Amino acid sequence: MIVSHQHRFVFVKTRKTAGTSIEIALAQHCGPDDIITPIDEVDEQIRRDLGHRGPQNFEVRIQEKGISGIVRRLLGKNVVRHYNHALASEIRERIGAQSFDSYRKFCVVRNPWDRAVSLYFWRKNRPGADQLKEGTNFADFVRETPPDILSDYGIFTIDGEAAVDRFVRYENLDIDLTAALAELGLPEISLPRAKSGTRKTKDHYSLIYDDESIARIAEICAWEIENLGYEFDDQRPTSEQ
Repeated sequence: MIVSHQHRFVFVKTRKTAGTSIEIALAQHCGPDDIITPIDEVDEQIRRDLGHRGPQNFEVRIQEKGISGIVRRLLGKNVVRHYNHALASEIRERIGAQSFDSYRKFCVVRNPWDRAVSLYFWRKNRPGADQLKEGTNFADFVRETPPDILSDYGIFTIDGEAAVDRFVRYENLDIDLTAALAELGLPEISLPRAKSGTRKTKDHYSLIYDDESIARIAEICAWEIENLGYEFDDQRPTSEQ
């Protein structure tokens, strides 16, 4: 997630939409007062190698008066952190409604069925605390994963309404991102390859789906499908094939 006071924009980071690559590239245009949230160490190294700014200004001190404020300070709980996939509502609360509402806000969206497959392979093949249990298949993953992980709706909306001014489509990333940057008076950027390589197969996303999984993604991601025009492109073999 990035908030640029210098260029008056907010990049709201969604999941499995090239967000980390965009964060790394955008950091080159950030000033000393802008907010850049931390990413994992491998990707931070990419950012350092490129000579871009790293994490900065992502801790926010809560100014609360009275007894509750004193207790917070004594317990060391008077500081909150902006984080990677922060909700638009949280960003607005922490930078202030006036700044948030007046800045240009954008995020990347992706076909929900395709994004779920990418997220599955990421969780399956990436070591770490959120790695899937061995043997978890895709149908299990879709069935058991909470809706707020399978859908980005909660990230880019506030009170049920889109909180961003532009949706950059992952399927049209280069063109849409260049247009979004042009609106900010920024030049085209070159995206590094970050968080790649966990999806070993290049097979079409539909081939991993069963009907139940298709329906669950359709239900959970109904807003994205209806408002952004996404469809399930079914390339599964038919019984006649």
